[in-house]
Amino acid sequence: MKSGSDFTYMLFDRAQIFAALLAFGLLAGEPGSAAAAVHIEGQVLASGAPLATVTLWQAGSSIPKQLAQAKAGSDGRFEVNSQETPGADVILYLVSKGGAAASGSENAATAMLLVLNNAPPPKVVINELTTVASASTAARFISGESISGNPLGLRIAARNVPNLVDSATPDGVSIMRQFQLAGEHF
Repeated sequence: MKSGSDFTYMLFDRAQIFAALLAFGLLAGEPGSAAAAVHIEGQVLASGAPLATVTLWQAGSSIPKQLAQAKAGSDGRFEVNSQETPGADVILYLVSKGGAAASGSENAATAMLLVLNNAPPPKVVINELTTVASASTAARFISGESISGNPLGLRIAARNVPNLVDSATPDGVSIMRQFQLAGEHF
């Protein structure tokens, strides 16, 4: 049997725990304090010149879902944020459309692509190299302007893009190219 002072001590501990959990819950749930589930900063360039609009898509076995869209600045830099947390059976991809390439002429038909896995890097570059690498690895899943298909195949395609191009650098030097520059041959 507990004495009165033990019982008071136990109530005080429970009250402290409850207050701490309540305070943490209120602070963690404060609007605007939570970080975006997906946050990508990047630059989109065609022939070294910036392009216009960047859209973040989620691809899976059904119709792709648009998660975010941003307008690139005059230097091609953009930032996309989505509060949606991608599931394990999806990939993400970025599409850039429109803008003026290095020639200076506006071309709404210009499009660039970067296929990512469901946990994208925080910084990317979208250019001709990322477009070729992404289109090559995801070719069987591309239909018109969308990507969808078998979740395992999509994940394999997304994980192969970094083998062909480094989407974190404007020159896109891939791991394979780094070996070639070091004198290694395949």
